[in-house]
Amino acid sequence: MAHPELLQSFLQEAEEVMLQLESGVQALCADGRTGTEPATAPALGGMAQVSLLAHRMRGSAGLYGFQQLSTLAGLLERLLDARPELRGEHAGAYLALLEEISGALRGGLRTLQAGGTDRDLGLTFARSAAPARLQALVTAVPDAFRMRAALHRAPDPEDAAEPGAEGLEARLRAFVTQNEEVWEYFAPEVHEHVAALRHELDHPDAADANVMFRSAHTIKGSSYMVGLTEVGDFAHGLEDLLGAVRSDTVALNAPALSALAGAVDLLDDMMLVAGGGHVLQDGAVTLQGRLESLSAQLQRLAAGEAPAPAAVPTAAPQARAAANATIRVPAQRLEGLMDQLGEVVGSRARLSALLARLDEMQGLMQDSQARFQRTVRDFEERYLNPDMVRTLDAGRGAATPDGAGQGLTAAFADLEFDTYDDLNILSRSITELSVDFGEVRKRLTDTVSGLQEENEALGKLIRQLRTDLNATSRVPFSQATARLRRWAREQPHLTLAVEGDDVLVESGILQRLTEPMLHLLTNAAHHGLRRAAEDPQGRVAQGKPATGQVFIRASESANFLEVTVADDGDGLDLDRIRERALGAGVGSAQELAAMGDAEAARLILLPGLSTAETVGQTAGRGVGMDVVANSVRALGGELLIQSEPGVGTAFVLRLPTTQRIMDVLDVQLGAQDAGAFAVNTVQALRDVPEADITLIEGAPHVRFEGQLVPVVDARPFWGPVAGDEVGAAAHLVFASSISGTIAVRVRAFGRIEEVSVTPPSPLLGRLEYLAGLTVGATGAVLPLLDPAGLLRLARRPDAWLSGAAAQAGGTGRTLLLVDDSVSVRRLVSRMLERAGFTVLTANDGQEGLDLIHSGEHLDAVITDLEMPRMNGYELLGAVRARPDSAELPVLVMTTRAGEKHQQLAFSLGATDYFTKPVNETLLLRRLQALLGQAGVDAAPGPGAVPA
Repeated sequence: MAHPELLQSFLQEAEEVMLQLESGVQALCADGRTGTEPATAPALGGMAQVSLLAHRMRGSAGLYGFQQLSTLAGLLERLLDARPELRGEHAGAYLALLEEISGALRGGLRTLQAGGTDRDLGLTFARSAAPARLQALVTAVPDAFRMRAALHRAPDPEDAAEPGAEGLEARLRAFVTQNEEVWEYFAPEVHEHVAALRHELDHPDAADANVMFRSAHTIKGSSYMVGLTEVGDFAHGLEDLLGAVRSDTVALNAPALSALAGAVDLLDDMMLVAGGGHVLQDGAVTLQGRLESLSAQLQRLAAGEAPAPAAVPTAAPQARAAANATIRVPAQRLEGLMDQLGEVVGSRARLSALLARLDEMQGLMQDSQARFQRTVRDFEERYLNPDMVRTLDAGRGAATPDGAGQGLTAAFADLEFDTYDDLNILSRSITELSVDFGEVRKRLTDTVSGLQEENEALGKLIRQLRTDLNATSRVPFSQATARLRRWAREQPHLTLAVEGDDVLVESGILQRLTEPMLHLLTNAAHHGLRRAAEDPQGRVAQGKPATGQVFIRASESANFLEVTVADDGDGLDLDRIRERALGAGVGSAQELAAMGDAEAARLILLPGLSTAETVGQTAGRGVGMDVVANSVRALGGELLIQSEPGVGTAFVLRLPTTQRIMDVLDVQLGAQDAGAFAVNTVQALRDVPEADITLIEGAPHVRFEGQLVPVVDARPFWGPVAGDEVGAAAHLVFASSISGTIAVRVRAFGRIEEVSVTPPSPLLGRLEYLAGLTVGATGAVLPLLDPAGLLRLARRPDAWLSGAAAQAGGTGRTLLLVDDSVSVRRLVSRMLERAGFTVLTANDGQEGLDLIHSGEHLDAVITDLEMPRMNGYELLGAVRARPDSAELPVLVMTTRAGEKHQQLAFSLGATDYFTKPVNETLLLRRLQALLGQAGVDAAPGPGAVPA
């Protein structure tokens, strides 16, 4: 719950702004409706003044956490900033909209003043007639101002075919009949995303709206691209509802969950019918009827309206067909696999025979051991226990007639037979046993040698079988480009060229790669080649063809698959990207300006960041490039961006060619921890003296094969590293990563093993350096390390800002905060005070300037731009004009993210530039850099640029 003192300050300020806003709207309406003439739009100056008030309301409400009040104020601000030139009924509708939005703002503020929240403000506004009138006005005069309609477009009856179930089902089946090759790869993708939606809905308490939104967005985009508009239109409505859920404007309550579940079932049924299956209908409810009813239901929910009392029609329960992906394998390849399987069976039979020989030798050794034990026992009884022997002899003598024994011995002597005493008998027995053991040893040696040879032969056979089986799971790259070519044929302003159709790619990788390529093509069409659609003559003047060119190239080398999607458009608008990133709070203006072009280009991979002017079906939501980055990272790859102004942009997807069974090199990392590297990524193992490792710009490097490669120490990831012995060499694994060769430092080298690798679970999948898991020969679980992930992690260590560290870093520093908003001053002051700063405040530029020149020691100034008496620009000029304050750091904090606002601020001497609502981690990180506070352990924060 918010602090009462801060809440009261906000309400007081908001009430003052609201009174001025209402007065300004009334004056605008009176100005536009004067006399008997048709109504006209009010004067530009009046709209600018009211827009400023709406801007202040939006910024204050957003900073304090009242997002719906801020959004509604932002809508009013955009309507006023458009400055439309309207007359007649259009002007009257425009003025009425201004009055209704002003009234809705007043109602929301009253609710807050009464102790409530703005949670239902958007719903209340959506239930009014204002959104529909706004949509009608924008549709009627699209050139007056450009903005997105408030409600999702209702299905056009003219777009539908015959209303019966046969019409929809026939169209779905006709699509599959005409596009069999496309359907073979489109259907599994949709089924995968439908399964993801169903999984989230099965766990409503932990459902992730972002995951569901992305799945619906991908289904929509893929359906439109392959030409299945029925599925695309329905998924668009589903996406709108999930977008509202994601932005917290619609609650994920029972009606929403019911509609979402029905929508997922309908998507599943539409795919089932298209594939030739049948859905059991419930009475008179047809598939077309379910589609219309659910589309309307989704539209009402997305607009914040209450659901219709009637239940959403659903299909009767049925057994659903499993969505199993299939791969076509040539018969000749299957015959080869069967031949190898026969060889494996023969090898197993030979191993069984060798094991039977070992079992036979085990029985012989047991018999020999028993004979040896009897001989030793007899010898012990005669010589180690003589009393027992004499007793036995006496007993025998008593039982034998006198002289019988001596007569028999004399008879042997007369016959000149050899006499054997006990020592002779023992010696002869041991000799016989030695001969037996020698024979068993020879047979054992021969058998073990045979086992070793058979094991090596079986290993070669398994490796060959593994290679051929992997080849069986590979399909031509052309199977993914077929749908892309069809999509390109429907784009009048571009042509598509594909190279590398014959490159074989693992089926699982190709299916997961299709979605990112679709997003990249959409990005090229709506951003890179927008000029080709709007100004083809301008391209001709640059020496380019009037039609935009898009290229897709696929190649495989050094165990990596490389897919390039390039266009010959205007390249990335890096200034526009930096401006949008500033508005999103990714970084300050100085940080963004200091970024190199390559780093700035990667800002487009951040979720929600888009440079599109308007939001439409295929662009503007900031989802596409985010999906591409996440998909490539999930495949263990990396996305590289190359852009040149006026030449074009290329996106390179570099992916490892994964295998389920592979040879790995195990290594020791920590005292008790071990890991492994895929052998096909290891180039060399070297013991390098510490003196050969040099620091370049603070990062360790070592020379390998004539070039300097970065060194990543993997040992600290598994706990503290003990001090190495003086003069000890560094154990380095030189591995091929997606970013090039790197050297990974480990504690010790191990041996090579053939293992089965499993992908990490979703929980472990967040670890960037983990490519998979395997079980070594000792039974220990080994993490399979990704060299590129280790390099990314080393470049971005986890050093998040902690309260204790921040407080220690800010101690002894005094800041001046200048802002005309009481709530902003109090909220930002608390941020800075938690970090240990002493904060002085001023309510406008004049008061701030007086404090600066009063002799009070200040380390930095943070100022707003729009303030009464003296604005932020005037304050900047006054501070820089006097020698005693000319070097004082001045940071601008405003809701204005436009380039012209930034340029003016920096031309007047601003040190840095932020947008509201300011990110606490970002603000403290910049203060650390500006004030040189080593104690402020600020981290990149959630807005850091993806690696």
